[in-house]
Amino acid sequence: MKVAQLEPVGGHGGMDYYDFGLCQGLSEAGVDVVLHTCDETVPPQGAGFLCRSDYRKIYSKAPPWKRGFYYLWGTVNAILSACRDRRLICHFHFFHVGLLPLLDVLLARLIWRKVVITVHDVESFVRKPGAAKLGRWVYRRAHGLIVHNRYSKEALIRYAGLNPDRIDVIPHGNYLHAVKPVREISPARKSLGLLLEARVILFFGQIKEVKGLDLLLEAMPSVLANVPEAILLIAGRPWKCNFSRYKEQIDRLGIEASCVTHIRFIPDEEVATYYAAADIVVLPYRCIYQSGVLLMAMSYKKPVLVSDLPGMLDIVKDGETGFIFSQNDKNSLAKRLSSALADDGALRRVSQNGYDYVVNHHDWKTIGIRTASLYKAVLDK
Repeated sequence: MKVAQLEPVGGHGGMDYYDFGLCQGLSEAGVDVVLHTCDETVPPQGAGFLCRSDYRKIYSKAPPWKRGFYYLWGTVNAILSACRDRRLICHFHFFHVGLLPLLDVLLARLIWRKVVITVHDVESFVRKPGAAKLGRWVYRRAHGLIVHNRYSKEALIRYAGLNPDRIDVIPHGNYLHAVKPVREISPARKSLGLLLEARVILFFGQIKEVKGLDLLLEAMPSVLANVPEAILLIAGRPWKCNFSRYKEQIDRLGIEASCVTHIRFIPDEEVATYYAAADIVVLPYRCIYQSGVLLMAMSYKKPVLVSDLPGMLDIVKDGETGFIFSQNDKNSLAKRLSSALADDGALRRVSQNGYDYVVNHHDWKTIGIRTASLYKAVLDK
């Protein structure tokens, strides 16, 4: 079975961890797979699959229309490559549906390829006129659809009016294959300019409005009243928002002495340092379908505190595999975060349980087998 994976985000936005895990799992399941991704992705050494950088300059500073052209040209090259290699399935990964994803599907179907789509976010968190209608049209033309949890499946059924039998739930894999040896806490904190005795709260990854950083900042004064040595470490770059609004909030709340901000893309070689330095990772999201940051934190054996969104509750059980607070409630967040930081035994217990959970339930080899079974069903239709 020969499959083309088309995933253009890759190393630009941290999707390379996901891509490599999935492709390696598929390879071990006997699938001949090629990953078509962006030119910011560094191919892994000794992998059981080929990685091609067909999506070039799509994240450059060129005008939007030109970057759109580069994207479309990347898809054309990837699909032509699939034709030459006689790959009968084109597997796309969508976080939103717009004109370019629509053209992806049309081009693949034009040359009689089977289309499989992993729907990472059922609805885009950046709402655009006509997006819902376009999304329904695209998803109904896929031969196979994958989502990562039951909540996403239910949302996709409502959103696109699909028969439930057309949607497969296959979990998001862990990040154990990408976890670098974790540094000792002392050198990690020293390299980041943090005090060894601090209680470090990590907010990691792309900074989006839906991720609730503002809520975490509002909770910090209460946390500091209970845990004066607490430090909030914010690491990541903004996405379609300006960090200045958060800086103004930090100043207004008077918590600048307890906030360390590294507002930039965190390269792969530095990720382990941030997790090593953290006592807890907080994901105060207001809306999410699934979270790579959650699985990465658990893969690094770090305790997590998450909002009680359905996409989180599939993985996190309060007091067992993590901690939970009431979404969009700064008082609930402050109380749960303060109590977690005050209980070292609970932090150790949930970090180990969380790690064991992602090892046993989010293994890429099993995911590869299940995805390969979906491919076979698609080809047999």
